[in-house]
Amino acid sequence: MSNRVDIEIPEYTQADVIRITAVSAKTLQNWTDPNRGILRLSQDSVGKGRRRLYSALDIMAVTMIAHLSALGVSPNLVSQLFYERESKVSGWFKSAFEDSDKDYICRIFFDADGLFARLIASSEDNDRFAYEEDWAEQRFAFIQVSLTRIASFVVFGIRDIRFEETPEDQKTEAEKAIYAASKELLGDRKKAKLP
Repeated sequence: MSNRVDIEIPEYTQADVIRITAVSAKTLQNWTDPNRGILRLSQDSVGKGRRRLYSALDIMAVTMIAHLSALGVSPNLVSQLFYERESKVSGWFKSAFEDSDKDYICRIFFDADGLFARLIASSEDNDRFAYEEDWAEQRFAFIQVSLTRIASFVVFGIRDIRFEETPEDQKTEAEKAIYAASKELLGDRKKAKLP
C-alpha cells in the first residue's frame, strides 16, 4: 500500500470526499455546480456519463469552506480566497502539505470589499502583519485557519480510505497497528468533543 499522496491528481470520488469531510452530498453538489462558482475542481469538465473526481487539494478546499461556513462565513466569500484574489490559498495548501514541520496559518480579514488573506508561516510574519503601520488606526475582524492541520486531516482521511481498500493480505502488521491506534485516538477525540 502506497502512502504517497499527490495532492493535484483528481482521483477521489464524491463518496470519498463526503467520508473525509462529512459534508453532505447535496451541499457538495451545490458547491461544485459550475453556475454557482464556489468550488472549481482540478478535473477538467465532466461530461455526461463521467464520474466527477476530486484531488486532495479540492478536498482541502471543501474542508476549509465547510469550516468557515460553520462559523457563518458565506461559501461564496470563502471561494474568493481560492480563485479571485492575488493570494491563492491553494498555493499555500501546497506549501503546508510539502512542509508539515512548519505551521502555515491563513489569517482571513473581513472588510466591505469581501475577504482578504495573509499567510503566516513564522512568528515574524505574525508580528509583521499584526503591527503594520497602515493598520494602526483601522480595526479588522479576522479568523485564523491552520492550513497545516487541514492538509494533515485530508491526507490522513485519504490514507484511511486507501488502507480500508487494500486487501487484507497486503497490509503489514505496522500499518494495521497504526490504523487501529488512529481510529482509537479519533474515537477518544469525538467522545471529548475536540476538533
